[in-house]
Amino acid sequence: MRRRRNPEEFRILVARPDRLGDVVLSTPVIEALGRHYPRARISVMVRAAIAPVIRGLPYVEEVLVFDPDGVHSGLRGLWRLAGELRARGFRIGVVLQSHWKIAAALFLARVRYRVGPLSKIHSFLFYNRGVRQRRSLVEMHETDYNLQLLRRLGIRVPTRTLQTRVAVSAEARSWAEGWCREQGLEAPDSQGRAWVGVHPGMGGSALNWPDTHYVELIRSLLQEGHPVLVTGGPGEAELLNGIRSALVGPPGAKAPQEHPSAKVLFYGGREAGPVDRLAALIDRCAVYVAPSTGPLHVAVALGKPVVSFFPPIRVQSVLRWGPYVEEDERRGVLVPDAFCGEDFTCRGSLCNYYPCMKSLSVAEALQRVHDALSRNRLP
Repeated sequence: MRRRRNPEEFRILVARPDRLGDVVLSTPVIEALGRHYPRARISVMVRAAIAPVIRGLPYVEEVLVFDPDGVHSGLRGLWRLAGELRARGFRIGVVLQSHWKIAAALFLARVRYRVGPLSKIHSFLFYNRGVRQRRSLVEMHETDYNLQLLRRLGIRVPTRTLQTRVAVSAEARSWAEGWCREQGLEAPDSQGRAWVGVHPGMGGSALNWPDTHYVELIRSLLQEGHPVLVTGGPGEAELLNGIRSALVGPPGAKAPQEHPSAKVLFYGGREAGPVDRLAALIDRCAVYVAPSTGPLHVAVALGKPVVSFFPPIRVQSVLRWGPYVEEDERRGVLVPDAFCGEDFTCRGSLCNYYPCMKSLSVAEALQRVHDALSRNRLP
C-alpha cells in the first residue's frame, strides 16, 4: 500500500542574501516557521561569509550559499540556482530581502508559495504571496517587518516574543579559548574582572560615534581595571591600528594601563577569521559596546547586554535597527537630542546639530557600561 504523504512534511526555503546584522535580525522568522510547521524541513540561503553563524541553529536543516558574483552570476547562474532549488523540491520560499535573481529562481523552480516584500518591479512579477511594504517609513523594527511577511502563510507573531539567534560551533569556541590563552587573558580574568567588548567600526549604513570617543571610553575602562577586547571586521585594519596608536601613543610610550590588571586586546582586520570566531569572542564578554552594525546584533543574539549609539535619521533609527530584545535593561541605547527631520541622509554642516553623534558623551556611555555590569553582579 502506498504511504499517504503527511501535508506537513515538505521543504521551506528562507533567503536573506545580505549582511550579518540583517541576517541575524531575520532569525526569528526561522523559529516561527519551525514552530508552525514542526515537521517541515527548513533550508536557509545566505552569503558564504554569514553561513557559519546560521549553520547549527534550531530548525535549520541545511544552509545554502548564494553566490551572485560566482556560480550564480549571469543568466547561466540563474538557471543553476533555479535547478538547485528545483532539485530540493521546496514548497514554500520566503525571501526577506528581495533579490531579483532569487525571486526569479523560485519562480522558475515552480515553488508553489513564494513570499516576499512587494517593493521592486521584480517582486510583483515573481511573488504570489507578496506583502506590500515600505520599510523606509520605519513603522516598525526590521525583525517585525520580516515576521509580517509570514502572515501570508497564516502565521502571526507578536513583536519581541521570539529572540534573535546565532550559532557558535564547538570548534569556534575552542579556538577562542586558545586565542585568549595565547594573549594571556582569560574571561573573566584571574581576579574575576569582567571583559568589556568594544567594536568601533561599521559598514557606513548609519552615522557612528567618533573614533576619539571610543578611544576615551577604552582608556577609562582600562583605568578602572577592566580588560577590554577591541574587535573589528576584515576591512577595518586601519581603524584598529589607529585606535591602538591613539591608546599607546608614539613609539616607546607607556600604554594607558594605570590599573595593574588592565589589558587591551585587538582582534580583526587582516587577521580576522570566520564570523563564528568573532561570535565566540563576543560571547566571552560581559557587555559589548558597538554602533548600529552586525556584531551588535550578534552580541544581542548571544544574550549580552549592549551599549550602542544610533543617529536620529529616520531610516537609520533605533526604532528599525536597534537591539531586538524584550527586556529594556539589556539595551543601553544613546541617541542625540537633536531635531533632525531627515529621512535618509545627514545634511552635514547644513544642520544646526552637526555633528550630533559627537554630543553623546563618553561619561554617559561609561555609565551605561557600569549599569550593565552592575546588573550582572560583576565588579
